[in-house]
Amino acid sequence: MKKRFLIILLVLAMIGGGLINPSRIFAGEEESVYSGLYLVKGENLKVNAVEININVNNEKTSKVTADYNITNTGEETTYITMGVPVAGLQMTDVVFRFTPYVYNSVVVAGEKINHLIDELALDYPSWRTFSFEIPLKAGETKTASVSYTIQNNYFEEGRIGFFVDMDHIKTWGERPDNITISAYFDPKTVKIYNFDNSYAISPTEMTPQYTLIWKYGKKDDIKDVSFNYFSVDEKLAADIRNAKSSQINEMLNSYANRDYASVIAYGKTYIQNSGANDYQNKVYLFMADAYIQLKEYDQALTLYELIESSTNNFGAIEKRIENKMLMNKVIAYEKLEKYEEMYDLIIFEQTDPELNNYMKQWLDTKLQNIPDDKLAKIMEDRKPPTAVEMFFKRFVEGNFTVMMAVGAAILALVVFIIIYIRRKRKNNFFY
Repeated sequence: MKKRFLIILLVLAMIGGGLINPSRIFAGEEESVYSGLYLVKGENLKVNAVEININVNNEKTSKVTADYNITNTGEETTYITMGVPVAGLQMTDVVFRFTPYVYNSVVVAGEKINHLIDELALDYPSWRTFSFEIPLKAGETKTASVSYTIQNNYFEEGRIGFFVDMDHIKTWGERPDNITISAYFDPKTVKIYNFDNSYAISPTEMTPQYTLIWKYGKKDDIKDVSFNYFSVDEKLAADIRNAKSSQINEMLNSYANRDYASVIAYGKTYIQNSGANDYQNKVYLFMADAYIQLKEYDQALTLYELIESSTNNFGAIEKRIENKMLMNKVIAYEKLEKYEEMYDLIIFEQTDPELNNYMKQWLDTKLQNIPDDKLAKIMEDRKPPTAVEMFFKRFVEGNFTVMMAVGAAILALVVFIIIYIRRKRKNNFFY
């Protein structure tokens, strides 16, 4: 934790010196998007339910809201002190509530709070707490809430890491009856190829509206929650800007403005002028997107063939790019009514163990889009032959000619021997 504190000071110093753009700080370790609402002081409290919601606004920020339904099980009024650790990620728009009121909050030095929490060994540099102790009468039930906007934990490889620290639950004594953690992504802007399958613990539910949900009951083992989302297109754009090319800058500006014909024109000019280099395949990806938007599907498929036939340098986002190409190829085959190619591609990719859940659902839906008569014929053609059909096919192809000749010779020899023996014994059974 002391190391983390030094890193925070260094980052703040660099921001002050203009060395880092404060809109995005590249993470060096997993920082918590939510570290928890800790009970610092209070007695005879029971947390009935905890609900933590993370709304991913965009690649830069997320909105966090956490509600704790609390009952005073004692016979006297208790006074509660609660706080949230302040770590490396920037928090803004912080609001503390205790029904029905909104309360002021204050930032307190870590040394004043850390030692008060006996259940855990903590060394946070600072805390944000309610500005004073909150009274809760005997038998009374109210909800403590905290909400804020937080800077996303963005890594240089294009990954946005989300980590929810659940250790704070231990400070509330008796375990809550229910805990629900939900992560919401905007269905209008989410891109399903940006998800992966890397979870500290798998979600209890993944809704069609792109919400990840974890639920814990009273007897469940409460574990930390983590998940990732990748900003593939933004990462690609940032990478190819390093080429310092006016054509690439114009191509990206055209892409942002949805001028797809210009995207293709500037991309072609760059490829012709620069030849093969580390940026070529990334330029092809933007051009392929543009062809898809212009419904020139054959052109997009041709570019994907060029990308797949060459050495790629996509780094940590390679799997996400493969998923992006997979989606566009399936769309292209469907629009071109190349149902056999579409079917074969989907069936092959469905066996990929790294395919994320939303990609699997999307491929299932696309498979159902193949017209019934076409799908039936394709499946019939792809159906493995029966053992009898295999034997007949191999017989027709002459695969058993030698074996049959040998078998016939053996059979003839056996018949000859039997006849010879019976004649010797004057047995006329065969006559």
